[in-house]
Amino acid sequence: MHSVDSIPNGRPRDPLRDALAQAVKELVWRYLIRFEPRRSPICLYGSRRSGSTLLMEVIGVNPKVMFSDQPFSVYTATRANVNQLPIFSYGQSACPDSEEEEILARYIERLFSGQTRANIPWKVWSPEFHFRNDRVCLKITDAKSLIEWIDSRFDVSTVVLTRHPIAQALSVANVGWMTTGKGLLRNSKFVEQWLDGDQEAFCWERYNNGSDLERRVTDWALENIPILSRLKANPHWLFIAYEDLVQYPDRVVTVLSDKLDLPDRKRMIERVSRPSRSAKRLSTDERQRLIQRGDPAKLLNSWRSKISEEEIRNCFRVLDRLHIDLYRVDDPVPDHRRVGRDGFA
Repeated sequence: MHSVDSIPNGRPRDPLRDALAQAVKELVWRYLIRFEPRRSPICLYGSRRSGSTLLMEVIGVNPKVMFSDQPFSVYTATRANVNQLPIFSYGQSACPDSEEEEILARYIERLFSGQTRANIPWKVWSPEFHFRNDRVCLKITDAKSLIEWIDSRFDVSTVVLTRHPIAQALSVANVGWMTTGKGLLRNSKFVEQWLDGDQEAFCWERYNNGSDLERRVTDWALENIPILSRLKANPHWLFIAYEDLVQYPDRVVTVLSDKLDLPDRKRMIERVSRPSRSAKRLSTDERQRLIQRGDPAKLLNSWRSKISEEEIRNCFRVLDRLHIDLYRVDDPVPDHRRVGRDGFA
């Protein structure tokens, strides 16, 4: 694989088409959608290319539930919204100071109240679009280290999603997105809170001299350390792996329905069986065929044929060095016991 660190966030977009699409969205958001919050928001935390869009849409098919897709991302924010956010290195909102906390708190309050609308549904023909809404689900990929702060400051339901780090890393590389972990390493408060000196040096060594895949697995590890290390201490956080969603969709939907008070199980099950809009747009042809066939075993193991056993071992050395043992080198599915959960099997 080649490095794509010089590409800010994937492939260049046509500016005129981008501006026209945003204008259409703004018109729909302003004049067609009504939002009167009555139920507690849902915060869904996941990495890019982890199945987070699919899970967001599974939640969003329920009546009156409106999603907000990556409201902390500086790469998808409108000019109006990005002006409300403090800007962190590589777009990774982490360990804010007291002033930044208050800015973020005001922004989140505006998201929850509907005063600010960030990447909410606009395709009126899609099953996730509702003209009237009373609950919002934030899909958070760029502010995962804020999970405990948001959970303690706001009345929210928290959902954590992971996907096998190598599978996720390969998928991110496939679409040409930049790495993220260097932004976290440059945040002194993040390093002080989550890493020791040897781990910090080890991560920089991976970014400076490791393979592209090792760097991206390091991204995954740094992004998820604040979540994985705190799951046992927060049993009220709902933990779901992408692998669970693929293998046990009925059980996952039942838990989502019961824990989050989401009534439309039938539509949720139907939504699980279809690729998400990001999968349709960004997945390889091979992966799209596996998704459509509904073959869980082949889908979850498809990444192994793309890299060598040595590369797999090198990636797991990264995870071992950062004390992450949710996934094992010989198994594509996570061990839920490592984060204090029973799992869906």
